[in-house]
Amino acid sequence: MNSVTEPRHSFLRSAAVVAVGMAIMNVAAYGFTLIGTHRLVPEQFGAITALLGLLLIGNVASLGLQATGARRLATQSDDGSLAHAMLQAGRRTAAGLTVVCLLATPLIMWLLHIDSVLAVLLLAPTLAGLTLMGSQLGVLQGSQRWTELAAVYTSVGLGRLAFGGGALFIHPSLDSAMIGLALGAVVPPVLGSVFLRGASGGTPAAVKSLLLETAHGTHTLLAFFVIANADVLLARGLLDGTHSGYYAAGVIVAKACLFLPQFVIVIVFPSLANSPGDTAKLRRAILAVAGLGVCTVLGTLVLPDLVVKVIGGPEKYGSLGPYTWLFAIAGSAYAVLQMVVYAAIAQQEKRAALVIWAGLVVLAATAVIVLGDGMAGVKTLVALTSGCALLLSALLTRGLTLRTSAPAYSPAPAEPDR
Repeated sequence: MNSVTEPRHSFLRSAAVVAVGMAIMNVAAYGFTLIGTHRLVPEQFGAITALLGLLLIGNVASLGLQATGARRLATQSDDGSLAHAMLQAGRRTAAGLTVVCLLATPLIMWLLHIDSVLAVLLLAPTLAGLTLMGSQLGVLQGSQRWTELAAVYTSVGLGRLAFGGGALFIHPSLDSAMIGLALGAVVPPVLGSVFLRGASGGTPAAVKSLLLETAHGTHTLLAFFVIANADVLLARGLLDGTHSGYYAAGVIVAKACLFLPQFVIVIVFPSLANSPGDTAKLRRAILAVAGLGVCTVLGTLVLPDLVVKVIGGPEKYGSLGPYTWLFAIAGSAYAVLQMVVYAAIAQQEKRAALVIWAGLVVLAATAVIVLGDGMAGVKTLVALTSGCALLLSALLTRGLTLRTSAPAYSPAPAEPDR
């Protein structure tokens, strides 16, 4: 009995620690957003939101580094050299993104209609800090050092809230907000450096190999994040202003349901990488994510008025109340897809990105053809989004299952000459 229950209890303890750390990170980050809505004028809040969107896109590199580090550390023994090589890969990626951001400053200012040079320049150090953190998270995750991992996650949110929110209270402006965000982005990599001090021995060849794998993982994650956010762009382009606004409010529910089960992915990813042929483990992980999704859907069905109050109030979005459960389904469907995408990265299935890009084309084309007007268009688009995510999840899961169950080729012995 003890041999059976102890691993389960250990998993639950680890999941609880990581879940708490990620919850604090997300709540604190949301707190910064709330402070921004109250302290900044609409024009400046729109600018900081756009810059945060660019950080979200650039952070895909951090997630790619984390996935690579977690997979390598979970599948290979390490005397400290692999961890050191991973950290070096993070430094090189951070340096490259810093240069790209600095060179792109004039273009970003023009595209986003931002007059402040300082605010856009500060994107570079902010993204560099997040990228360094990604490599550190990968080492901690792959080594299953859950407490330290949760601490770094916590520092992300608290750093943003303390420095970013504090800067807005001192002087409410776009420049102050970006200065605070840049300072807050320093906290996680500093803490990660303390946890990972002493790692050494990484070779240039190891760093090159890690960067190559990171590029493939980042491509797959980029495809996922693009399709996970495509519905908002489709709503903006195909629905009228009022109903695209309703859809954007509903996406708040979808995103909450997408990010809620992330701690499950963080916990199970190393074991999926370490046992790529274990389809039962993948199935249990998918069921865990889906189970949390069912809970969120039931919550929106039982408490639609509360959901509407949280996302903006009944005065603006009261007509969205009966349909919030549809967005909960969509977010939960994409959470399942995210789980499968990470499983594909764990097995180094490089064709997953192509499948997702193809799904994006089908989703966009179908929306253009069938989308109607008004709330009917809102319901149709969210249904298409859910269906696309579930179909892609099924296709990728089937592909992973076939890949791991296919027998290895062994040539038949040659018959002796007669």
